[in-house]
Amino acid sequence: GVSGALSLSTGSSTSGDSGDVSVVSGSSASGSGGDIVISVGSGDGVGGSTSITAGASSAADGGDASMVAGSSSSGSGGALSLESGMGSTSGGALSVTGGVGTSSLGGSIALTSGSGTDTSSGSVTVSTANAGTAGVSGALSLST
Repeated sequence: GVSGALSLSTGSSTSGDSGDVSVVSGSSASGSGGDIVISVGSGDGVGGSTSITAGASSAADGGDASMVAGSSSSGSGGALSLESGMGSTSGGALSVTGGVGTSSLGGSIALTSGSGTDTSSGSVTVSTANAGTAGVSGALSLST
């Protein structure tokens, strides 16, 4: 059968701001902070999807969406990884697209390595993977 659904939401508002939803894990003064895991179920059919969408606006700017890895004052900052799924036929695609601007500029995309305050800045690498036993590696195309 179908497992139960879980919905976490706040009420809507017709004349003011709607409510916020906050999910926060605990901090620690002498250990690690708590984790937050968001996971969707697997299945014999299509696996569940995950979607994070910022709010739209009809009269002002749309809401921002941000994913930021943790900082450290005494070690390395946390890594941020975006990876599409593996498949027995084709792997999943990963798409990064700037937003459409209907009456002004479209959204920009910037890939920038981190600066090193006391040493070198980080590298930026754009490459396609090596081919398997049959075929050629994927094409790399840069255009304006």
